[in-house]
Amino acid sequence: MRTLCLSICLLLSATAFSQQIPADLEGKWLGKINAGIELRLVLNFTIHNDSLFTTLDSPDQGVNDIPTSSTTYTAGSNEIQVEIPLIKAQFKGVYTAATQSISGVFIQGAPMPMTLTKVTEVKGIVRPQEPVKPYPYKEEEVTFKNKQTNDVTLAGTLTIPEGKGPFTAVILVTGSGPQDRNEALLGHKPFLVLSDYFTRKGIIVLRYDDRGVAQSTGDHETATTADFASDANAAVDYLLSRKDLNIGKIGIAGHSEGGVIAPLAASKNKQIDFIVLLAGTGIPGDSILNLQADLIARAMGAPEDALQATEKYRRDIINIAKANDDPAMIKSAIIDYNKNLIKNSSAEYLNLLSMTETDTLAAVNFYANAWMHYFLNYDPQPTLRKLKIPVLAVNGTHDLQVPYKENLSAIEAALKEGKNKQYSTMAFDGLNHLFQQSATGSPSEYSHIEETFNEQAMEAIATWILTLK
Repeated sequence: MRTLCLSICLLLSATAFSQQIPADLEGKWLGKINAGIELRLVLNFTIHNDSLFTTLDSPDQGVNDIPTSSTTYTAGSNEIQVEIPLIKAQFKGVYTAATQSISGVFIQGAPMPMTLTKVTEVKGIVRPQEPVKPYPYKEEEVTFKNKQTNDVTLAGTLTIPEGKGPFTAVILVTGSGPQDRNEALLGHKPFLVLSDYFTRKGIIVLRYDDRGVAQSTGDHETATTADFASDANAAVDYLLSRKDLNIGKIGIAGHSEGGVIAPLAASKNKQIDFIVLLAGTGIPGDSILNLQADLIARAMGAPEDALQATEKYRRDIINIAKANDDPAMIKSAIIDYNKNLIKNSSAEYLNLLSMTETDTLAAVNFYANAWMHYFLNYDPQPTLRKLKIPVLAVNGTHDLQVPYKENLSAIEAALKEGKNKQYSTMAFDGLNHLFQQSATGSPSEYSHIEETFNEQAMEAIATWILTLK
C-alpha cells in the first residue's frame, strides 16, 4: 500500500520581508488533508530576527521537523506559500487574522484543500500495543546478503525467546511500497507488535527493512515482487545459517504484497516449512487494483456517475501499463492518453474524473514502473497450486484493499486444485487491511484507530503456527 511519505530532518527555512509578517502567525497551525487517507499536518511558524522559520509535522505518521526550503508571506493579500522539497510538496494559503485561520491547498502531486487553525498543542497518537523495553526475550540487530545480487544487503531485527528450543522461526515480509522492518504506517508499527507477540509465545522472528529502505541497501524503485521474493529467501538462508538458534521449523508470514511474496519464495525454496498470508491476494493484480479502488471510493462516498467514469479511465490506464514492460513507453503512452482525453472530452466528464489540463501527467509515476507492470500481470493462482506445505490465509471482513471474499475463496480454490491438504483460511469479523477493528475498513480510519494489530487475530495465527506437526 503506497501513501504520503514524509522524512525527518532538522533544517529550517527563512523568508524575506518578515518585518511585515503579523506576530500572530508565530506558533502551531493544524490542518487535515484527505489523500485517500486522512492525515493531520502541522505548520510551525517561528519569527526570529525579522525572519520567518517554518517546519512541517505529520503527527499521524509520527514525523516531525520536516524542513521547508522557502516560505513567502505577501503583505496586503496575506498570501503564504511554503515549499517542502523533501517530500515534493507545497502549501499555498491566505491568512485571516479575524478567524485565526489559513485557508489554502496542500499540493503533493494533486492539490488537496487544507485549512489551518492556530492551536497551542497537538495531541500525539496513542498506540497502546507497542512493546516497552526491557523485553522478556533476546533482541539482535542483524544484516545478511542476498547472494543473487551484489548490491543488496538487508538489515533487520531478530527476536529470540528464552530457552533452548527447538523453536519455530517466522520471517515477516512487508506489503507494497518502501517499508521498514516494522512496516511503519500512519504512526502504527504492525510488525513490531506482531514480532513481540510471536516471540513472547516462543517463536523466533526476523523482520527486516525492504531493499533500499532505512538500513538495507539496494534499489527499491527498480525491484519487482519477484526480486522481493529473492530477498525473503535470503532471510531464510540467513536463519538456517545460524546453527546457534536451534530452529525446528521455518516459515514466512507476509502481509498484503508480502502475501504474494511468500508463495513465490516457497515455490523456489524447499527449506520453507509453512507460510502465512496476511491479507494476501488470490486474484490477478489488475483485478485487485480495480476492486480496491472501487470499494475505497464507495466507502468515501463517491457518486455513482463518478465511480463509473473513473473505473473506465482506470481500466484504460491499467491496460496501457500491462501491455508495455518499458517504463518510458508506459509513461509516454499514458501522457498521450491523458492529453487526448482532455482534448476530446466534455467539461462535465472531466469534472467527474476531477481532471484538468494540469493533470496531464496524472497516474504516470504510479503506473510507469517495473513493479507495477509485474503486479498487474501477475496471477497468484499457478504459484499457489504448486504449494504442498501448510498454508494459512487470513483476512478481515472489512478489508477494502484485498477484499476477503474474492481473495480467500480464490486462494482456497487454488490450494484445493493443487491437492494441498494442509491449508486453512480465516476471516476475522470487522478487521480492516491492517487487521484493526474498524467501522468501515476505509483507509481514512487507519491512523485514528488506536489498535495496531487485533490480538484475537494474532492469537489465532500464533496458535496455528505452533500446532503445526
